[in-house]
Amino acid sequence: MTQTLRGAVIELPFVLPAPISHQIELREARMGDGMGAWDHRPPIAFLLAPITSCPSPPLFPPPEPSSLPHKIITMSSSSQYARDLYAEAEEATAMDHLNDDMDDVEDDDDGLGPDVRMDPYEDLEDEDLEDLNDIRIIMGEDRITRKVKWQHRRVDWDYHREMLLYTGQFENRFRMEENHFDRLLEVLQTPLTVSFKHSLSSTSGNEPITPEIILACGLRFLGLGENPPGLADTYGMSISSAKRVIRMFLNAVDYNETCPDLQIVLPDPNDREELDKLADEWEGVSTGGNILSGHLGALDGWLPRTEAPRDVDNQGDYWSGHYQCYGLNCQALCDPDLLFMFFCVSAPGKCNDNRAFGRCRGLKEWLAALPDEYFVGGDNAYTVTRKLLTPFTRAQLENDKRFKRVYNYFLSQLRIRIEMAFGRLTTKWRRLRTTLNFTNATNSQIIRVCIKLHNFCIRNKLKDGTYVRPQLSTSSNDPDELNAVDPSDFDIDPIDMGYTRKSKWGYLPSEPDRDTAPVPYSQSVQPDTSKQMAVLAEIRSRHMRRPRGNIDRNGN
Repeated sequence: MTQTLRGAVIELPFVLPAPISHQIELREARMGDGMGAWDHRPPIAFLLAPITSCPSPPLFPPPEPSSLPHKIITMSSSSQYARDLYAEAEEATAMDHLNDDMDDVEDDDDGLGPDVRMDPYEDLEDEDLEDLNDIRIIMGEDRITRKVKWQHRRVDWDYHREMLLYTGQFENRFRMEENHFDRLLEVLQTPLTVSFKHSLSSTSGNEPITPEIILACGLRFLGLGENPPGLADTYGMSISSAKRVIRMFLNAVDYNETCPDLQIVLPDPNDREELDKLADEWEGVSTGGNILSGHLGALDGWLPRTEAPRDVDNQGDYWSGHYQCYGLNCQALCDPDLLFMFFCVSAPGKCNDNRAFGRCRGLKEWLAALPDEYFVGGDNAYTVTRKLLTPFTRAQLENDKRFKRVYNYFLSQLRIRIEMAFGRLTTKWRRLRTTLNFTNATNSQIIRVCIKLHNFCIRNKLKDGTYVRPQLSTSSNDPDELNAVDPSDFDIDPIDMGYTRKSKWGYLPSEPDRDTAPVPYSQSVQPDTSKQMAVLAEIRSRHMRRPRGNIDRNGN
């Protein structure tokens, strides 16, 4: 027979007859009102008593409530002393009870035996009583009393929403318009729904947290940079619940594969119609016309700041000597509307862009599958190839400087889009402007979710017809002459770079020195300037020039 007492399992080598086993089992337990209660489990006192002294043990009912002790008797599995006491009781009484004659036990109507009262402590020796008291004291000290959970008062979502709409603060709080919030809620309704039964059990009867509140907490965590304690106070939940709903939100967005508006997708390299449409859109944002025909995307790297990662052994690899901070190297490709077509947290912050790009296997495979006439544009941090055009470095400008600077100028008109995309991303989702202080896995997930929400907002504005593609301003005299670009015109706030410096584009480029030659990430990747030279020859044949304002600002 096996008896379990609060974590201790005692194997008894005998089986008590049914009438006895149902009556002599007593257990001291707590009830909701704090009163002790008895049910049919063997108390420690009885097991320690010499059973041989009572061949036919008298049966007894539960004692009166007033006589119940206030302490719960528990048995820890680690208490060797208690186990020894049980072992002695087993050895002394096991064989005697195998052949007990139960004929004298009268059966009553309910099968519990006659009503004969007995004191279970009566036959205990003084030494055994002292042992029992010691066990009570020891186990009482080990017992952990759990506090009653605080009943948090949930915020009235309808009132909260109406208040934000009336005061014009809804989009500011949640970083998207009301109808876009509702669309996102519809998409994420299922993964954000909390089990009603589980909520009542874990919160001692409090109502569950609704999907609307979970979505609101997640958007404010990313958009405003609010932390779980503040969100817990605002929406009426515990801090642990706030952390849990933020995790639910991040997982719901990160793992979603059914909503097209949330996806980060490269165009099909075999669909020429889709590729030509994208190339035409890029020509529309350049004053050089079709001089860079076939351009499909702007590539660049970004360094989001983090604390020293706790889940890696090589913390030094994440330290950026230029920015004097820890970070991650992220590689991204965008389209003319600043939508991210590719994104990857590819390397530690110490790694340069060229090596980080070498780890972007999906992007490299996509570029390799493109027809020869298509390419993307990057800065001097990358190795120039037929599929990846980069500007001429400062050293390369010494020969044929005039037309090479024209080439650099028109390529920079396209590359600036990725800088706009990063700037708008960090301006809207302010969590990315802070120092991310989670594990590498969580930091990466936060960044990915912000990228997906960035795409969601732009695509929904395109559907509504309210999105305005950023256009570089021109002078009134010459429509081809661009004025100096001011990022604030594109809703981009500057960001502090340390040492009293600021980045006007609102993010930290992962490769700040872009005029030097790149560091090869593999011996198998060799520069290929054939496409670059072909574009330069076309510029020379057309006698193209830079706008006068650009020449005045930057010289010949």
